[in-house]
Order: sequence, then structure tokens, then C-alpha cells
Amino acid sequence: MSDSDRYLAQEIIPFEDAWVTGSSPSHIAFNLAPLREIFRRCEDEGLVFGFVHNHPAGPAEFSDVDEKNEYTLIQALSNRNGPDITFVAMLWAEEKWVARTRSAKAPRSSESVRHTLVLGKQISLYGYKESSDTHCEVQARQTAAFGQPFVDILQSLRVGVVGNGGTGSPFATLGARAGIGELVLIDKDQLDASNLNRVRGLVRADIEQAKSTTLKAFIENIGLSIKVAAVVSEVDTDPIAVDALASCDVIIGCTDDFSGRELLNVALYVYAQPLIDIGLGGRVDEGKDGYPYLRYHYGRISTILPEAGQCLFCQGVIKEVWIRAQHARRDNPAITAEELKGRYLEDGATDAPGVGPFTSATADYALATLFDLIKPFRRFPPEVRRDMFFVDFVKMGIHSHETAKDTECPYCGTHKFLLLKESSRLNRPSLGKRYEFS
Repeated sequence: MSDSDRYLAQEIIPFEDAWVTGSSPSHIAFNLAPLREIFRRCEDEGLVFGFVHNHPAGPAEFSDVDEKNEYTLIQALSNRNGPDITFVAMLWAEEKWVARTRSAKAPRSSESVRHTLVLGKQISLYGYKESSDTHCEVQARQTAAFGQPFVDILQSLRVGVVGNGGTGSPFATLGARAGIGELVLIDKDQLDASNLNRVRGLVRADIEQAKSTTLKAFIENIGLSIKVAAVVSEVDTDPIAVDALASCDVIIGCTDDFSGRELLNVALYVYAQPLIDIGLGGRVDEGKDGYPYLRYHYGRISTILPEAGQCLFCQGVIKEVWIRAQHARRDNPAITAEELKGRYLEDGATDAPGVGPFTSATADYALATLFDLIKPFRRFPPEVRRDMFFVDFVKMGIHSHETAKDTECPYCGTHKFLLLKESSRLNRPSLGKRYEFS
């Protein structure tokens, strides 16, 4: 579906003066011949051709001259690359982006994009729609706190929530009420009775039902203007889940699955997505009275953007040995800790009892982190990192810890995976070629 298409800027090729045959403040004419080599690359590498220009004197909208130039370009493209190609046009004017697409099958018509998203250390969104009156009424208090543009940006976003249990369900339900426009819920698990102490939107009648589909039904029943999709599968093994993930603007990691987290760590660079990953950990000891007590317990919020923040490996959230141990458990669920140790594997598990106030509070911090990416409001003390901090539920504090920065890390160091050109999904043959989410 075109509504799920995302176009990523893989490479910028400056338009050379020698290609221009005529120009004025209101028009540009150019020679197509130098562009044919770029057309060929698009066909060979499976890329989409885009044409970016500006209007120095305005207006901040496409002109009749733009219409003619785009028609000329898409005709030349389709003659060279076939009738199934898509063309992207982008305009920078009055300090904002405007964008639209065309199809070779209907070259005279264009389709405006939902928005243009620019990532740095925060999210900048252009071209989003203004809210409806109904949406404005529901979000009146957030508008008072952050302004109408903030509310409209949140309404325009598609957010993927991977893991729909103790942290994922409170994030999704509160995110829906906060005004996120679209949610993609990904979780393979069914609801267990032991989950009922902390999940949101699920009830006893939902036991043995898929968490993602029952959570979807609950959110839709709230009655807000939000679209919800549910994918019942493992994100690291199912091509459909990866396609759903690729269609999102922002990803929220709420899984305790190391393989799933590793895939999210790859995807944030390949698909240029902010990742907010949530985790809980701690230690439970036995007190003198013979009952357990929390020696320490914390929620973790990791915020990683393609060019900002340390990756999950460098933060110590995931390790290769933990991922291999998980794969060993998948292959043989009966494998013992001693057998894992004999294979030099460890599972990386920590004491993290699923207690509702801690899981929900951590999810709330994650949603506030998304707010801060859209409109920065936090004032971090020097000792607290933006890319990783812990909420200590026992000592009642917020802190970060230092990690060894690996300049050779293929993710956040050398950016080997940044906008990786895929021969298969995430270049993993087991996930199949390309993606198409509907």
C-alpha cells in the first residue's frame, strides 16, 4: 500500500551547473542526458529517483513549472526503467519541506506524502496535517502544555511497539490516548494469567488469546481517531513483522527477547528509525523474615537514533553470547543451564519481577521520551545521559552509567549498517527478499 511506503534518502547527488540549460527565479530547464546514468543506477540497485529543489523567493508549494518538469522526468524514467517505477519530488521553501510522489502508471497525477521526517538528535516533521476539531478537543491539555504543532506531529506518526506485555501494553494504551496517529503492535505471545497484574487493556477472558490482537481491539474501542495494526509473530523470524517494522516512523522496544532486540538494533540503522528501548532489571534477595525483598530494581530507557546515541550492544543491553544462548533454547527448550555453560553460553537474565507499578512507570518514561524527541522539554543534569538512563525504584533516583565507547562498532561507531542496501530483508536471506507491508 502507498500509505505504508517510506522513502529514505540513500544518497544525494548535487545537480551540476552544466546540466542546466536555462533558469530564472521562477523556472529551471535542464538536459536529461546526464541523468540517464542515475536512472540506470536506480534500476540496477532497486532505488527510487528523487528530484529535490528550492524556491528561494517562494511560494512554499509546487508550481506549474514543477508540474511540467516532474512529468518530463517521470516520462524519461519510465521509458528507461519500465512502467512500474515511482518518482519522489521534494521542495524546500520558507524553511520547510513539501514532498509528493508520482507513479509512471499515472504520470499526470501526484500524491502528497503524509509527512517528511528529518532525524538528527531529535525528530523534525514537515508537511503534517492539522488536527480535526474532535482531535483538538481530546488533546486540549497537551496542546496547552506543548502547543498545537506538537499534537499534530504526534497524530501524523506511525509508531511500532514490539512486545505488548507489561511495558508494551501501557505504552500503547497511553500513547493512543496521547494522540499517536497509528500504532503497529507486534507480539507472538498469548496472554497468560500471570500477566494480568501488569498488562493494560486485557482481561481474564483474553487468556490464551494473542496479546497484540486483543490489545488492538481494546485501543480501537477507546473511540479515538487512531489506526491500529496487529502482527502476531516474532519480529526476528517473520518477514511480515519486519515489513511492518520497516513501515514505522518510530520503534518502541518492549521485548525481553535478545534476538528481537538485536533485530531492532539493526533495523534502526537500516531503516533510519529512532528506537526507544525499554528494560527492567534488579535483584531480589531473601530478608531476615524469610520473605523476598527488592535489593534493587530499576527501569531502563535507551534512546538511539541512527546518528546519535550508543547502540544496544555498546550500552551492554544485548551481547552476542546471550543471543546464541537464546537460539540454543529455541532449538532445544529442554536445554539446561549446565549444558549452556558447557557450550560457553549464558542467557543474560536478571531478576526483573513483573510488578505493575514498575513496568507501567517505565513505559510512561518511554512515552515522555518520545515527547522529548518531538519537542525537547527535559533538562538533563550532567551525570544523566540522553541515550540511556535508569529509574531506580528502590533508591528513588535517576542515573546513567558510563560504557566503553567502541569507535569500531559496526552500528554506532563505523555505521556499517546505516541505510544498508538490502538484497534481502536486512540482508538476512532467511527473511526473504524486499518488503511490502499492507
